[in-house]
Amino acid sequence: MELKIKDLLAMEPMKNAEIIAGQAFNDNVIQGVTIMEGPDIADWIKGGEVILTSLYSIRNFTENELKEFIGKLAAKRVSALIIKKFNPEFIEQLLAIGKKYRMPIIELPNSVPFVDVMYPIMGELFNNQVIKLQYYKEIHDRFTALSLAGEGLEKIIYTLEELIGNPVALFDRNFNPIISTYPNLEKFQMVEKVHFYEQTSGIKYPHYRQIVKYPEQKNIGHQIVVPIDTLNHNKMYLLIGENNNSLGELDLIAVENAVTSLSLELMKQFAVAEVEKKYKNDLIEELISGRFQSMEAVFEKANVIGWDLTGAFTTVLFKINRSEDGVIKQKSGLSDRNHFVVSEAIHHYLPNGIISTKSNLFIILWKVEKISKNDKSVINEIKKIALSIQTLIKRQIKDIDVQVGIGNAIDDISGIRKSYREAHDALDLGATLNGLASITTFSELGIFRLLRNIEDASALKQFIPQSLGELLGYQQANHADLLNTLKIFLECNQNAAQTAKQLFVHYKTVVYRLERIKEITGMDFDDSEEMLSVRVGLKIHELIQRKN
Repeated sequence: MELKIKDLLAMEPMKNAEIIAGQAFNDNVIQGVTIMEGPDIADWIKGGEVILTSLYSIRNFTENELKEFIGKLAAKRVSALIIKKFNPEFIEQLLAIGKKYRMPIIELPNSVPFVDVMYPIMGELFNNQVIKLQYYKEIHDRFTALSLAGEGLEKIIYTLEELIGNPVALFDRNFNPIISTYPNLEKFQMVEKVHFYEQTSGIKYPHYRQIVKYPEQKNIGHQIVVPIDTLNHNKMYLLIGENNNSLGELDLIAVENAVTSLSLELMKQFAVAEVEKKYKNDLIEELISGRFQSMEAVFEKANVIGWDLTGAFTTVLFKINRSEDGVIKQKSGLSDRNHFVVSEAIHHYLPNGIISTKSNLFIILWKVEKISKNDKSVINEIKKIALSIQTLIKRQIKDIDVQVGIGNAIDDISGIRKSYREAHDALDLGATLNGLASITTFSELGIFRLLRNIEDASALKQFIPQSLGELLGYQQANHADLLNTLKIFLECNQNAAQTAKQLFVHYKTVVYRLERIKEITGMDFDDSEEMLSVRVGLKIHELIQRKN
């Protein structure tokens, strides 16, 4: 399809021509042809031309002027210089400079008129242009038909492979494969990126080439990568492996049309997803607010979008808290990119999840097996997946923290409102107790669930028993050690040996500290009522400290 210098040399008028320099570059593509009338030709050519010259206009050039002249032609990527026989000494200088700039120089017999060379070149270029336009229309119509028929991304990718004779793949923004026509194309090791490559400059979209290694192959491979932007900043990558042959001009036309078709398909998918998202958000809002006409109506709406709302559920909330100036702050607003990254991470681990969004809150109705109150395995599994989601988000965005709140499981979807409130309580209190990147379950909150509704700190302090107050007001250096020992002692059911293990201290040290606590506070560790009051008091003290 492309007209190259080697094709030119095979034409009838060039049968007696001789390539006297730059023989290694006879694959240069010819994009035009012109006769040099003056030494300023480099100022007005576009590049890629074959220049015909008798050398008359530059016959008086010095060696430096000749170097500068050829350098300008090389900068414009002139395909070749065709000259007539001239002063041998001048041509010798020209050849040396031509070799330096890697420019083919062809000597044409004086008996061959330039027009006899120009017309065949112009005819070939014109014919090629007509063929390209016809092919462009054919390919454009084919991809347009795919888009109108709603064939989807996969059909576009496989059609492109059929047209260019090379494997094709579509990757997401993290370079995870979505569709691939050849399994090996999904797995490669990067060797080098080449951000400009002349042979693929015909693609109007920004792109780059990369040199890669494929598994179980010794030789390196070449790929063309075209980033595709979508409305929701969900960048994807079209990857073409030049496994069978290098892409030619017609192949680039197919790639260009495929990219347009992919962009339209992704735009359509985004529009459909936005409508579906609103429908899902409205349905979940009805459930968590309890404002729905009947469960039959809820199940009917769920069937439309393919949600199975039968069985047991728990509510899991992911809340985005953003870090600004090194200080973590809770914010209701977030950027589209942050929202997309969090959504992508959640859907990566829960591809079929029942998920909706509400500002910086992601609401998940997490389907679970029916569990007993003492069975923690399901909750532990949810926490494990939630931690994986947090880790994936943190790898991509450093300046946000995602907090997780988990409600109790309910037997059927009609009780999801209660589970949602519990998950919200776990978020609110978890932020105070454990920080803005915590994973907190409602069942773990214990007595804090009662205390959280008391906003007045002075009112809370009334519930701290006097004996504990004595210890909290103790001003000696070992105050913190005594307070921590008391807390662990009560958590270990007043087992001093177990407390020593938890604190990594000697048993006698714990006994000594407990005796000091008795002396300072007058606590009676055998009085179950007093110990209950002290446990509650410690929780109140911790809550006040967290709020402060």
